[in-house]
Amino acid sequence: MIAAFLLTSIAVKVAKTQQSVLASTNSNNIALQAYQYAESKADIVRVTKYNSLTAQAKTEIQDSNYQDEVLLSEESSVDDHKERTVTINVYLKSETLPRASLKLIRSSVEKSTGVPIGTILAWPSHTLPADDGVWLLCNGQSTAGYPQLSAIVGNNVPDYRGVFLRGYGSQTSTHYGTVTHSSAALGELQGDAIRNIYGSWNSGQYQWSSDGAIYGIKNWSIENNDYFQGYRAYFDASRVVPTANENRPINKSVNWIIKAA
Repeated sequence: MIAAFLLTSIAVKVAKTQQSVLASTNSNNIALQAYQYAESKADIVRVTKYNSLTAQAKTEIQDSNYQDEVLLSEESSVDDHKERTVTINVYLKSETLPRASLKLIRSSVEKSTGVPIGTILAWPSHTLPADDGVWLLCNGQSTAGYPQLSAIVGNNVPDYRGVFLRGYGSQTSTHYGTVTHSSAALGELQGDAIRNIYGSWNSGQYQWSSDGAIYGIKNWSIENNDYFQGYRAYFDASRVVPTANENRPINKSVNWIIKAA
């Protein structure tokens, strides 16, 4: 009898332990599933533009026993931008306390890529990027309202309209003789220039020759019934190189933009 009682007691304890383990495992599975749903919702919130963020009442998650909700905090001012805290809660259907809860801080000036303020990019559109902060055209405009940018570039952004950017410093090449290529001081506008264009003119009593950018024509004149032969020389760089009213390499235009905040 005593042995049977002991065996029965042990069996009851084992059963209760197994039930406890199963209940714990089930609870962990519910929490894990709820967290996964919360993360999925968070991914949607992360790619939603700041001004498009909206709260969401408890809503059933399709094909599941769960509900999710989105709560938005009041907007707060931080330095030169606004912030809101987004709370995502996931519930097992009939429950009042969430099984998973995530908080995200969303900013009106996103810092997703880590691009530092003052970074200058070539931009192929007249519409400035709306993501990853505030960008300004490099057209000499004021930096007022952007203290971090002002600390880097001063009271105005650089004016890069119609100019090429060049690496600061100098180096020597030997493509066409030995040439040292040197920039101006950092941030200083350097005027245009070209390498020398040359030609030569050779003439004798009855003949002449020219090469390079110089060419000539014969001139005839009559004076007192005598014929006189002369030569007129011209310099025309377009006979040697393409010409325009400026010196430039082959190019395509872009907008230079700078990150302001």
